[in-house]
Amino acid sequence: MPFIDCVDEITIEAPASMVYQVVANYPQWKKWIPVYQCSLINQDSVVVGAQLRHQYGYKPIILSDFVRQIDAMIPGESIEESYIEGDLIGKGIWRFLEKNNKTTVSFHCAVQSNKVFSHLSFLLMGKMAHRNVYKPLLKKLKEHCESLVAIE
Repeated sequence: MPFIDCVDEITIEAPASMVYQVVANYPQWKKWIPVYQCSLINQDSVVVGAQLRHQYGYKPIILSDFVRQIDAMIPGESIEESYIEGDLIGKGIWRFLEKNNKTTVSFHCAVQSNKVFSHLSFLLMGKMAHRNVYKPLLKKLKEHCESLVAIE
């Protein structure tokens, strides 16, 4: 199965604690990036052990559908995840590094494709398949968090 291992990042003018809270609130992602729907499967809140279904795309055309499990959470610092079912299988790590009230957010993704569409996507585009999703996601995260800072 095709495999990718890449890191995408962006710097956001907001404290790490705020950016972390926005990312960790997966069910609310649709408010700032509507193309990405996340729903809790086995918990009422995002905690270690929680599983979330992630769907990328607009119904009826869902481009990617997979389940992540939260493996570790260090508030304001990192979130570690396992892709356990669906289009992708592997690991993902969010990191939040604050300096001078700016936060560099990175997402390290090490996954293999698990279904036909993701096989083709990875074979044809490699890391760009991931970047085509995460670059816009990180840009929307930046816009959302910086708008929250402006309100305060």
